[in-house]
Amino acid sequence: MKFVPKQNNFDLRIRTGKFIFWFLFFIVFIFLFKIQVIDYSVYSLKDRKTKYERVKTSVCRGTIYDRNGKILAMSVPVYSAGINTWMIKHLMEKNPESVEKMKKKICAVLNIDRKFLEERIKKPYAILKENLSVEEYKKIKKEKINCLYFVKSYRRVYPEGRHCCHILGCTGKDGNGLEGIELYYDDLLKGRKGVSLCLRDGEGNLIPSIKKVLLPPEEGKDLYLTIDSNIQYIVEDEIKKGREEFKAKSVSAIVMNPETGEVLAMANLPDYDPNCPGKFPPSFRRNRCITDLFEPGSVFKIVTATAAIEENLFSPDDEIFCENGKFFVRGHYLHDVHKYKKLSFQDVIVKSSNIGTVKIALSLGEEKLYKYCERFGFGKKTGIDLPGEIKGIFRPLERWSDYSITAVPIGQEVGITSIQGIRAMAVICNGGYLVTPHILRKAVFHNGELFFRSSIRKRKVISEKSCRIIKEALWRVVSPEGTAPLAHIKGYKIYGKTGTAQKAENGRYIPGKYYASFIGFISRGKKKVIIGVNVDEPHPFHYGGVVAGPIFKRIMWKVLQYWDIPPDSNLEKEMKIVLEGKNET
Repeated sequence: MKFVPKQNNFDLRIRTGKFIFWFLFFIVFIFLFKIQVIDYSVYSLKDRKTKYERVKTSVCRGTIYDRNGKILAMSVPVYSAGINTWMIKHLMEKNPESVEKMKKKICAVLNIDRKFLEERIKKPYAILKENLSVEEYKKIKKEKINCLYFVKSYRRVYPEGRHCCHILGCTGKDGNGLEGIELYYDDLLKGRKGVSLCLRDGEGNLIPSIKKVLLPPEEGKDLYLTIDSNIQYIVEDEIKKGREEFKAKSVSAIVMNPETGEVLAMANLPDYDPNCPGKFPPSFRRNRCITDLFEPGSVFKIVTATAAIEENLFSPDDEIFCENGKFFVRGHYLHDVHKYKKLSFQDVIVKSSNIGTVKIALSLGEEKLYKYCERFGFGKKTGIDLPGEIKGIFRPLERWSDYSITAVPIGQEVGITSIQGIRAMAVICNGGYLVTPHILRKAVFHNGELFFRSSIRKRKVISEKSCRIIKEALWRVVSPEGTAPLAHIKGYKIYGKTGTAQKAENGRYIPGKYYASFIGFISRGKKKVIIGVNVDEPHPFHYGGVVAGPIFKRIMWKVLQYWDIPPDSNLEKEMKIVLEGKNET
């Protein structure tokens, strides 16, 4: 048996141990190299996510003004008081008694329950009280409670309450726009929130006092509207009186510059307070001027009449036989309120004869009538800068029935919005241009630098000559011989048209339910204004001239006084001469 020295076995074990050590060391080195060099960015990002949290900084939403600089909507600073749980835990280890005193002081200062405080402290990011005013914030700050921190945010305020509510809209708890201008121009108003990295402690709790700004906040733009608050107050006051007088379901009114499309006022009843929109039914928050459809009735006759004049089919004095108030056409009877025999073309508009209007339309033909209805913008959105606008109902020509040519000319089988109606009438007022109604006048930065100014968009749709002829008829509509003498204002040349339409539901007209409307304007030098009033289900009267006409008159009269436009003493004589001439004829 061969003998093996013990020394050789020992050397072998040493070499094996060294090999294993260096092999493991090499593996560890490779892994460390991979982690610290190759995958550095990956693990660095994981580390930052563990140690830091992205926190967004609130930014002031832009202020909304009327055209004269009156504040309609603004953001006021509010504060949320939070407790630094990281600091509380460290103080607890060193001095529990001081923590106990601090908790009592916090409960007293913030007026919160001790049990609530203890529950909030258990959470990593503990907000104790929200919506503290600036005064409350300063008062609490004076107490110098080290473990409290404050987060600044903003609350939307509407100083005038319900004033302009359907135009302005409202915002949600997150500060984003929900309705109205607040929603339509939300991107301009809300600005851009800032972003900061906030440090976490070893247990993952945020340390609000240690943060790094990544993206500075950018305040929202201020908006200046076309709205004149003084005119808006007039409208709101008068439609309230009108609703009470006629016990109406709802009332809407619009005041607009017919040359530019600038909306000077827009109001609806019922309304709501944008400071607390949740307390009101959704129907109260609806802007009926752009969302509610109605058959325009006789207001639509201006389209038929204008088309006939534009196509040179009639002159103002051409006579039309109105069948003594009853006319059988296209398989049904058509009636007038009064039994007219012969009426001039102009008198058909003045007297609002259904039969005369349909005879004009029959001469015009379906294709031409359809073309002019399109020119006046029916069946399409006006493009007003408010959310929720609908395009109305105006069926394509291929879907017209044999009956349609007798219905559409007098405002049936057509559904329009208030804003569409007033825009169509503005064409007659401004000499033939279809304008785009708009609410925003300009947007500016907080430092006053102009961001952009709204431009006037309009296109020519009919001739100025046709407008002059129709205007003369619309002037007589407001005279004692017309359908709206209650809209007449002594000393002022008012033009207008009434509309009375029976409401329909499921394809059938509802007995006793009507939609009364009146759209009128004044054109005196550079001062031009058009006003549309719509009354839903008035009682006991339902004719547009009787219901909507007086509301229009009161609004127009106050606007004229506000603008200091004096009456024309010779105008009454002029109207008397015109009426006497017509009577002699």
